[in-house]
Amino acid sequence: MRAQLTDLRFATAGVFLLSMRPLMRTAALLWDRLRGMRWGVATAVCVGLLAAFLAPLVGTSSAAAQADSTHYQTLQLGERSRGMAGAFTAYAADGAAIWFNPAGLPLLEPKLLQGSLSLIQRRTLKYSGALVSDGPDGPGGEDQVEDFNLKSNPTLPGFAVASFALGKRKEELDNRKPLQIAISAFVLYNVELGGDVNFQDQFLRTNSLQFYQDDRASYFAAAIGHRPTRNFSWGITLLARNRVIEHVETASLTIGGTQDPSRGSPCPTSPTIPFCVFDATQVSRNTVFRMNSWDLSLRIGLLNLIGERWRVGLMFQPPGFKVGGKSNLRFELSDVVSSNASLDPGLSDSVFANVQSGARSPIPWELRVGVSYVISSKVVVAADVQFVGRVPDGSIAPGIPQLEGRANTSGALLADSTKRDFTWNISLGSEIQINRFLFTRFGFLTDNSSAPDASGAADFVRPVKTDRYGFSASVGGAKNGKGLSAGVSVLFGKGTANGLDFRNEAFENDRNFLRVPVKERILIISVGGDIGQTADVVTTSIKEKKSRKEIEAEEEAERAVRLAEMEAETDPDIKAAKERAIKAREERDEAERRAKEADAEVERLKATKPGNLDAEGQEALQGGTQSAIETIR
Repeated sequence: MRAQLTDLRFATAGVFLLSMRPLMRTAALLWDRLRGMRWGVATAVCVGLLAAFLAPLVGTSSAAAQADSTHYQTLQLGERSRGMAGAFTAYAADGAAIWFNPAGLPLLEPKLLQGSLSLIQRRTLKYSGALVSDGPDGPGGEDQVEDFNLKSNPTLPGFAVASFALGKRKEELDNRKPLQIAISAFVLYNVELGGDVNFQDQFLRTNSLQFYQDDRASYFAAAIGHRPTRNFSWGITLLARNRVIEHVETASLTIGGTQDPSRGSPCPTSPTIPFCVFDATQVSRNTVFRMNSWDLSLRIGLLNLIGERWRVGLMFQPPGFKVGGKSNLRFELSDVVSSNASLDPGLSDSVFANVQSGARSPIPWELRVGVSYVISSKVVVAADVQFVGRVPDGSIAPGIPQLEGRANTSGALLADSTKRDFTWNISLGSEIQINRFLFTRFGFLTDNSSAPDASGAADFVRPVKTDRYGFSASVGGAKNGKGLSAGVSVLFGKGTANGLDFRNEAFENDRNFLRVPVKERILIISVGGDIGQTADVVTTSIKEKKSRKEIEAEEEAERAVRLAEMEAETDPDIKAAKERAIKAREERDEAERRAKEADAEVERLKATKPGNLDAEGQEALQGGTQSAIETIR
């Protein structure tokens, strides 16, 4: 027996331009708002919208280390949330808040453009005893068992989000606007799998099963967050999900029969086998299945700031609701039963079908509860708990006809059941600021599967069920409102999956799937960046700008009053004295301005020359200090 897997990979794929339609109307509604903005804001928002629309086109994703149809932890939406292992419901301090908790949006920088990109992803799956067939002695003899070691190297999953603030600035919100709108697009997962399984039986006949499967979920999101008070905010995200499945499968199997040496060796009609074989059952199947479904879901978030250190967040997603969908099955079957088989030879079949039907891909309810705590001005810790509800059993393509006593017409290796069990996960993360510009993040998470446990022996395949745990870390820097970071995530998992049983007994009982153990390892190396600052930095910056503007307005008002009083004065001596006082104040203000510039030059030189200064540097530093002293004098 020989088992071979070739071209088995979880690769990346793009999303068709047609899938951009659900948010085109939203973009049109935002256009009126953009026309009234200053060019800088409008440019940032337009670039963000473009990046968000193109994210599924230029950056694809895989099921590795992130949500798929049976896992719900999400690590690819933002480098900050990935570094903290998804402990982001309460912290929600960047554009990934559109997914984790939209209530965090009003705390972001008023103009934000953010993206992340995975450079390397590596996934390894090991199926123990995944292929079982009759040995050289035939049925009843010693079985032959093979393991599957599947490796994949998917790359370049992308995420982009753009957001901007709306409304009038409020003094009680530190002169920030209370509303924040965000828009994003991303591929949550894309599993592309292809393989060729070949094995030989006791008669040296080669049986084969080739398959290709692509399962992709693309998301388009629009969100709004509102901050009515300083310590409380809420938000809501509308998500349109497009799930596309394509499954192609071809099988050619010959089962049973007896050898007839009378025709010589090798067999004239089959030169690859030593003797002709008669009274065998021959099965040939060709399946092409396609599904396209659209669903909508809402994510509702609440965020409460308790004092100066605590944040508590909650995000709830009700079950999604179906918008539409369709599926198509093209199926060909040729099944020739042996003339001496125990079954009636009249059961030999030749079937062709091209069937259109509906499609469904239910979205379960989800609840996330999180808390974050500021240990110091440089250290933040956060924790999340995630609960995901069950999904009743059903088919992703209801109405597709089945043949009694046959394998699934949609594909023997297509897990088309929608059944999902209740599951829960935890995330723990921390962000540490090393200095003014550098920071690092660490995290731990679990990612339990919602797939039902693979049964001991079955006539249909179930999804792989692996419960994962893992660690993440990232390091990066930020300056002048721009940031860049790099991170790594490592996950380990184990569970159960279905192996293939090609023994004659399994074919007779039509139960060709076994329950086998599986182990999984995942590695992700990624980079991320943003244009815009974090909420705390922005708040401080806005306060400083507000103070300067208020001081300048007050000084201008005072100058206007003094000038008016001087112009109204009739006594020439008093008028001259008032004029001298106004000039003296102007000279004083100018001297203070030069002193601040000189102080800034001193700080700049200190920052750029932290070690021993050369003669030129010392002269520049002394000159700046002397200039400041003289100006103050």
